[in-house]
Amino acid sequence: MSKEEKIDQAKGAAKEAVGKVTGDKKIEAEGAAEKTTAKVKEVVKDAKDAVEEKVDEAKDAVKEVADKVTDDKKVEKAAEKAKEVVKMLKMPVERKG
Repeated sequence: MSKEEKIDQAKGAAKEAVGKVTGDKKIEAEGAAEKTTAKVKEVVKDAKDAVEEKVDEAKDAVKEVADKVTDDKKVEKAAEKAKEVVKMLKMPVERKG
C-alpha cells in the first residue's frame, strides 16, 4: 500500500465530508468516488504485489526441480561410466607370449 493511495483516500474522504456538511451532493459524490478509486488502486497494487511474490516463488520451485533433475542426470551418467569401467576391468587380459 502506497502513501499516495492513502493520501488520495484521505483527500476523497475530506471532499466527501465537505460535501455532506455544505449539503453539496455533487462534491460529496466526487469525494466518495475519489476515495473509492484510491482504495481500488491500493487493493490492485497489493494484489499485484502478492501475485508477483507467488510467481517468484513458483520460479524458484521450478529452478529447484530443474537443478535436481540435472543433478540426477549427472548421477545417472556417472553410474553408467562406472559400469563401463567395471566391465572393462572384468574383461580378460590378453597375454603375450
